[in-house]
Amino acid sequence: MKIAVTDTGRPVKQKLYMDWLQSFDPNAELVNVSYNDGDSDISGFDGLVLTGGEDVDPLLSKASPITLVESIDRRRDDVEFQLLEQAMKFKMPILGICRGLQVTNVFLGGTLIADLPSAGYRAHTAAADEPVMHHTVRVSDDSLLQRMTRMKHGRVNSYHHQAVMECAGELVVSGQSEDGVTEAMEWKEKAGRSPLMLVQWHPERMMDRSNPFTTAVGSFVFAEAKKFNSTK
Repeated sequence: MKIAVTDTGRPVKQKLYMDWLQSFDPNAELVNVSYNDGDSDISGFDGLVLTGGEDVDPLLSKASPITLVESIDRRRDDVEFQLLEQAMKFKMPILGICRGLQVTNVFLGGTLIADLPSAGYRAHTAAADEPVMHHTVRVSDDSLLQRMTRMKHGRVNSYHHQAVMECAGELVVSGQSEDGVTEAMEWKEKAGRSPLMLVQWHPERMMDRSNPFTTAVGSFVFAEAKKFNSTK
């Protein structure tokens, strides 16, 4: 099995993703797909994992005011759009984490909030000298996330200052924080599409490996990649 993992550009953070993913299948081939190289060919792969990182270019995300948008990398946006286009064409499994959720929503026509506190929401990321922030996620009934976790709510970490404003028409929100911020998304109509799970939290950083909001997310991409591989 061969899984493409987008490059965060930060080796320490990238290792967290790689170690977490490898824990689900030590024999899987995890390939670091570097947007700096403009590498967008994932033919022959069995799954795509979109990692966290910079804000999406506000020219794409419609986040406003632009002054509240933090560092961006338009080359990364463009390459990840190409990766999503290919993965969806091949009906390849897709897992989007944090920025991965946001860039997928934007790719499909959704928009983003420029900055949560400025938009009237509480902060969803801690200051550098503060402990990691956690909050509860309410899971939508009959959603893929509920079937995977077997939970109606759960505890997750939080490391983001942007979030979904408008949900893309082809997606549906399957998890929300207590203050109404989108925490998970999936297809509205799944038939004939790539298996897709999008989460706003960081399962690769969650210390409790028994928490279904990390185990179910990781298991999802490998279970679906195995099915995808068997159809080749």
